Amino acid sequence: MKLLGLTCGRKMGCSEILLKEALMGAEELGIDVEILRLLDLDVKPCRLCKTCLWQQKGPEKCVIKDDAPFLWNKVMECDGLIISAPVYTLTPPGYLKMIGDRALGPKGDVAFKLELKKEQGTDVRFGSPASIDERAFKPRAGAFISVGGAPYPDWVSLGLPLLHTMTFSLQIAIVDQMQVLRVGNILGAVVLYEETIKRARQLGRNVAEGMGKPFDEVKYRGDKPGACPVCHTNLMLVGKTSTVECAICGIHGKIKVDGDKITVVFPEEEQKKSRLTIEGKRIHFYEILDVAQELEPRLSEITPKLEKYKSYKSYIKPPSKVGKKSGA
Repeated sequence: MKLLGLTCGRKMGCSEILLKEALMGAEELGIDVEILRLLDLDVKPCRLCKTCLWQQKGPEKCVIKDDAPFLWNKVMECDGLIISAPVYTLTPPGYLKMIGDRALGPKGDVAFKLELKKEQGTDVRFGSPASIDERAFKPRAGAFISVGGAPYPDWVSLGLPLLHTMTFSLQIAIVDQMQVLRVGNILGAVVLYEETIKRARQLGRNVAEGMGKPFDEVKYRGDKPGACPVCHTNLMLVGKTSTVECAICGIHGKIKVDGDKITVVFPEEEQKKSRLTIEGKRIHFYEILDVAQELEPRLSEITPKLEKYKSYKSYIKPPSKVGKKSGA
């Protein structure tokens, strides 16, 4: 089996070092590993084409010619995935999120592809053909490493949660995740923390032991499970009642307060429809279908209503683009 490591930080920076340590741990269990620096790839933003040739005919048919199909194939070939990234301003690098939107998000959604298979390769939402890569249904285990420079977690609060957006469409079972602090902006400083290095190696071993197992059989091995029992993060959306929503999973639970200790109880039926589950994403597939069907009778109204926006203002262009036609 093959474990792929993705790093999106400086060469030989702390996030890359920890990823390599994790891969070394997996190798101890006989796993074949590969490492890919995302900054070595030329991946451009998705253009949101009206007709998506990637989804209809496969990645290589996309109108954008870059390294996104290469990345897609590397992910499809692997049985496990570890993503390691630094935290910039509260979040991982924007380039990482852009890559996820381009190649690892809806285009790779396993639940969507299962529904499309039922329709014999037709996307019933848009009435168009759909390309289905059978490799997408292979079980995979994964983990995250998030690296921050400050000594306290208040400046890395979106580091781990946003990494989940890279993998839940692909139905990767997250085995472990670790948030690292106190490395400053010093290249390689993490090697001074022996316990952190050991923890990264254990993370790699945890992923290796989860590879090849069905999603529901993979057990979470992280040492600090968060408030949510599904994604194990603490990022909650709080309203004016005791009901909160996990920002990653989209499930609802009740806050319980005991002195200064807070817990959140998520009913079993809520956990089953988390965005991390096939059922949660299947529900979303039909939500989109419902919206498309609701709007269909009014589609003829769109073109005339767009006219006032087409003639409104001209786009400001940088000097390098003056005289050139803008893209789609």
